[in-house]
Amino acid sequence: MFKFIKKYAVLTVVIVIAAVFTGYMLYNNSHNIPKGNKEAQSQKNSSSTSDKSSSQKSTNDNKESQSAASDTHNKDLIDEIVSLAKEGKVVNCDFVTGKTTIDDVEKVYGNPDKQDYISSAKGIYTTFSSKGLVFGFNKGMQIFETRSFDPRLQVISRSDIENVLGKAPYVAAISGTETQTVLGYTMNSDYKLEFVISNNTNHVDHVNILYPRATANLMADDPGRQW
Repeated sequence: MFKFIKKYAVLTVVIVIAAVFTGYMLYNNSHNIPKGNKEAQSQKNSSSTSDKSSSQKSTNDNKESQSAASDTHNKDLIDEIVSLAKEGKVVNCDFVTGKTTIDDVEKVYGNPDKQDYISSAKGIYTTFSSKGLVFGFNKGMQIFETRSFDPRLQVISRSDIENVLGKAPYVAAISGTETQTVLGYTMNSDYKLEFVISNNTNHVDHVNILYPRATANLMADDPGRQW
């Protein structure tokens, strides 16, 4: 009887040891990643971080490139506006301010959409909406001011203008449905250029070319407008 109990005890111990060993091996296998897998995972994480860094750098480079291209485009557009203004012209209009009558314009564009007399501006203003143009003319039908509302002008910001032309010698506020600021620059002895800036967007709303001489009334001792 004693021998049987002894054999049973030994068998039980063997079974317990085998169970403990098997459990240990299963736990160890499930919680340990082979070295090769660890290295692969490390390389994968490193590659992912590198890809993210490269993508971010590419995005930043693209933004800088687009910003530089925009700055160059706006500078070129301002240079074009100034060049035309010295000849009495605005973008997308061949009529020369000061040397054209409103009859000349109507022969080409047809009847205007509306006309308004503005005493403070010294004349009648006629609007051609489809052309994005407004002309101011005096009693002799001579055009003394041309305004361009060409959408291409509206990408220009106030800072773009001041970076190219410097601070404006003439600055004025316009009150109305939308508050605006006028930046005025003298082009030559004949013409003055005005950028009308929307205070809401800080970008150009429209551009004016003024021929001050045609606003004067010497018989009435009126020197006319300067801006």
